[in-house]
Amino acid sequence: MATTRNSTLYSDHEVNKYPADSRDKGGRIVPIKFKHTVVTGETGGASAGVQDLVNLCVIPANHRVIDFHLVREALGVSAGAGVNLKIGDSGDDDRYMAQTDSDAAGVVHGLVAAGQNYIPTADTIVLAKWITANPVVGKIFEGIFLCIPA
Repeated sequence: MATTRNSTLYSDHEVNKYPADSRDKGGRIVPIKFKHTVVTGETGGASAGVQDLVNLCVIPANHRVIDFHLVREALGVSAGAGVNLKIGDSGDDDRYMAQTDSDAAGVVHGLVAAGQNYIPTADTIVLAKWITANPVVGKIFEGIFLCIPA
């Protein structure tokens, strides 16, 4: 005979009018947007091995990262130029997006394994890091993180 079981928060969501913790009622999604326009002087390693960082946004302490999306213009001068981008934080420079060829316009959906369900214990600055070649001035990339209070 089959058994029906409640998930951990089922009773808080569906049955109890007053859940024990207000964060359990619906699990409020916190969208955290970012946008960056490349400025003069940003380097990706082609210039004396320097790999510039860009502060993108802040993931609040005790918020679980559940999703990530990024859209970008072609960030390189041409296909095969070698402009690569990765997104992480001070603890792991590719926690959210692994090094990705960004010469052509594109979209990245989803997190790398290290970023899925990551919960920082302090407010954490999200960083973009240029790799290999220099990006084109004036080009734009933007995106969003979706988080829930943990």
